[in-house]
Amino acid sequence: MMDIALPGRNPRANRLTWDHRTGTTHPAMRIVYGHENLEQPPPGVVMTVGTFDGVHRGHQAVIAEVVRRARAVDGTAVVYSFYPPPWRVLGRTENPFLITTFLDKASLIAALGVDVLVTETFSSDFQNLDARTFVDDVIIGSFAPREVLVGYDFRFGRKRQGSLPCMAERLARTGGTAEQLGAQHLDEAPISSSRVRRAVVEGDMQEAARLLGRWHFLSGAIVRGRGRGRTIGFPTANLSPRTELIPGPGVYAVLLQTRDGVIPGIANLGYRPTFAEQNFTIEAFLFDFEGDLYGEQAKLHIVHRVREERRFESKEALMAQIDRDVEQVRAMMPFGDPPGA
Repeated sequence: MMDIALPGRNPRANRLTWDHRTGTTHPAMRIVYGHENLEQPPPGVVMTVGTFDGVHRGHQAVIAEVVRRARAVDGTAVVYSFYPPPWRVLGRTENPFLITTFLDKASLIAALGVDVLVTETFSSDFQNLDARTFVDDVIIGSFAPREVLVGYDFRFGRKRQGSLPCMAERLARTGGTAEQLGAQHLDEAPISSSRVRRAVVEGDMQEAARLLGRWHFLSGAIVRGRGRGRTIGFPTANLSPRTELIPGPGVYAVLLQTRDGVIPGIANLGYRPTFAEQNFTIEAFLFDFEGDLYGEQAKLHIVHRVREERRFESKEALMAQIDRDVEQVRAMMPFGDPPGA
C-alpha cells in the first residue's frame, strides 16, 4: 500500500512505494508540501515545473527526460507541481474537472522514477508573483537547479508574463540552464490535458487511452448500493469516486483493481432510468467473482464504451440487454494493452 499523507497533513516528506498500475513496488519518491519546506536544495537538481494533471504521454516525455538527465549526472530528479491547478483558481468554463486525484497523480509521477515531488498550493498570493520573483525566490532560492526542462506551452508569473528566455537569463546567473521541450503529438495535434478531458466526457475511452498511455481510471471506495443488481441476477460493486473526471452516462467494459488483483467486468455509469433513479451511480458487474468488496479502496479502469444508457420498458427487457452486453464484453477479452501504452 501507499505510505502517503494528504496535502497539508504534514509538510515534511512522505514516500510512495506502491505502483497502482502494475501492483509492484518502485523506488520511493519524497513528497514535500510547499517549496518553503525544502530545508535545502537537493544535490544536482534537474527539474520540471507544471500542473501535470493526468500525467499524460506529453507529461511523461518531459518527466522521463528529467529523470534521464538527473541520472546521467548522479543528480536529483524533481517535479515541481501545483495543486489545485492554476486554472481552478483563475476560473475555467469547459470541463473543469481534474483528471486524477492528488494521490493518483503522485503515484503516476513516482512510477516514472522521480526522486522528489514538491507540490505547491496555488493561492491568490502565489499567482501574483511576478516572473522574476518566481524564478529568483522560488526556483533558484529553493531548488538551485542545474537544469530546468519545461513543456511546449509553459508560461509563469503574474498574468503568465514569464517565458523561457526570462527563466534562462535568470538561471544563467547561477550556472543553471532552461530548456523548452517540444510537444508530443497525436493525430497532428499536441497531446494535452484538455484533449483528455474532452475524450473522457464524450465517452471516447480509446482516444483517452491513446492520449494517456493507459486506461483512464476512477479511484474511490466500494460502497453499498440499493441491491437492485442482485435482484435481477447481476450483483454489482458500487464505486463512490474521488476522481472528478467521470465518463458520460453509458455502459462500459471495465477492469476493477483492488489490492488483491484486477477483475474484468461491465459497468453502468448513470441514472438507471429503468428504475426512475435520479442519483448518478457507478455500478460494476464483475465476471466470475464472488466475494465481499465493501469498504475496499479500488480503481475502476474504463476500457471501452459499449452503448449509451437507456430506459427499458420492463425489468425483463433490461435483463436481456445486460446478457447481450456481457456477452459482447466477454468477447473482447482479454482487453490487451491500452492504445498508446
